Amino acid sequence: MISNPVFQVIAAFFAIAGFSIVIEVPKKFLVYSGFVGAVGWAVYLLFLDKYGIMVATFFGGMAIALISHIFARIFKAPVTIFLIPGILVIVPGAGMYRTVYQIFLGEQGLAADYLLQTIQMAGMIALAIFAMDSVFSILQNKKWKSRRRLPYFWIK
Repeated sequence: MISNPVFQVIAAFFAIAGFSIVIEVPKKFLVYSGFVGAVGWAVYLLFLDKYGIMVATFFGGMAIALISHIFARIFKAPVTIFLIPGILVIVPGAGMYRTVYQIFLGEQGLAADYLLQTIQMAGMIALAIFAMDSVFSILQNKKWKSRRRLPYFWIK
């Protein structure tokens, strides 16, 4: 594994931009989705050594969800255009591979450890996305209430 974090972040950018092409993200958003993935990976690496893989996954997911929401509002696009490709950098695919590999080798204890870690990482990703969605939902509701508009069905 390459240990240079700058190289890893640049590689994450290009990997996510390439994946965005595969899942047909509109061309005008390719660079931005690559940026989301690169920032998410940078935050993940920042927290990994000091706090461990679960905290790093959570904060990487928070950064990805935050930037995805910001870009969605700036560019008036769905959040998923940035979130789906961006989240790919922290998805625990290697954990599932290790789990299945250990099952085939007959190492049930090791397979259970890898499976538990993979499920925990997936939970951290889901929790991060849910938390950031909740924050933006609350902010959106406050913005709506501050305008004090009448509902459409009240207007004649």
